[in-house]
Amino acid sequence: MSEENHKIPFCCLISIPHGFELTSYCKPKMVYHLNCLGLVRETCRKTVKVDDCGHAEVDLHMLKVKGCIPFIANVEVKPICEQTGCSSDPHVKEISICCTESVCVDHVLKCSVECIPHHHLNCNNVIVCDLQAIPISEDNCRFVKVIGNFQFYYV
Repeated sequence: MSEENHKIPFCCLISIPHGFELTSYCKPKMVYHLNCLGLVRETCRKTVKVDDCGHAEVDLHMLKVKGCIPFIANVEVKPICEQTGCSSDPHVKEISICCTESVCVDHVLKCSVECIPHHHLNCNNVIVCDLQAIPISEDNCRFVKVIGNFQFYYV
């Protein structure tokens, strides 16, 4: 399996309050935790065709990642009209707004006829990639959709 196959998409929607707009340098930020996620090793019997020998049964070992990834994503907004926008910090009028979500995961990381060694999940092998903010306008409502992928690296 290629690393491209180890991506789990996520998204969340943030409502932009009336009178505010995304900052021109809008780059979403995100935090997540892996407490609700685990690695599971499973074994099943499979019949495979062997050239010149017919069929044979083998044990297929799978390493799966299962659970959920809760996350918080944010973007910065600023008042549309800077003259009427006020702030508790007079030098900064930008502020972050956020959304919270959770992504369910049930994904095979590796299949092998050999036993799969034990592994741990951490922030080095579960990372965020392709993170972007997409502005959306519908009628008088404005949102920003934060999308991306959780990438699982199997060592």
